[in-house]
Amino acid sequence: MAECLVTGMSNVGKTCFVINFAEYMGLKELKIHVKQIEGYTSINSYTPGEARNKLISVKANSTREVQAIKLEIPRGKTFKELKIIDSCGLSDGIHPEEEVRLAMARTIRLIRESSYILHMIDITNINSDQNYDEVLKPIDRLILDYASLKQNYAVLLNKIDLSYARKNLKLLMQSFENLPIIPISALYQQGFKEVKKLVLNYV
Repeated sequence: MAECLVTGMSNVGKTCFVINFAEYMGLKELKIHVKQIEGYTSINSYTPGEARNKLISVKANSTREVQAIKLEIPRGKTFKELKIIDSCGLSDGIHPEEEVRLAMARTIRLIRESSYILHMIDITNINSDQNYDEVLKPIDRLILDYASLKQNYAVLLNKIDLSYARKNLKLLMQSFENLPIIPISALYQQGFKEVKKLVLNYV
């Protein structure tokens, strides 16, 4: 089964994207596989609405486990399976909570191990008045520099539904024109058609 990691900084919309993309792909019931620290995997079932209410939060690092949803992607007369993985957001410095530090460590390991990576960036959270090397936050730059060496890597620029994000979108598209970049709104499912097309190539 192909595995696709959704990674990025904290509070950029990763969990919102994973839930809404699964709904966009036709799932009425989301079976979320949660990898526990003890080593076992638990499965929690939600409707998309229930998952949004329970799992999406404005609080930083609310996602502290590796959680995944299995999708069936139609390919001709058959179906291919894709596991899309939500992860703990990364941040600068050493987080004061041990649980969050461990979750970040698991995310870093997944970045090294995953075959496919969707790097989500909050388009409103960039340094638009800086030069090329400083446009991205340091964590996003580190993720990009490492993960973009992989063959299957793409950037999801989230929150394009916000009107003032358009200037930043143009800047990022120009700065990283050699990278696969998809502008999206995880909240309103904008750009999901393009993400689906990309994901079809993964499976």
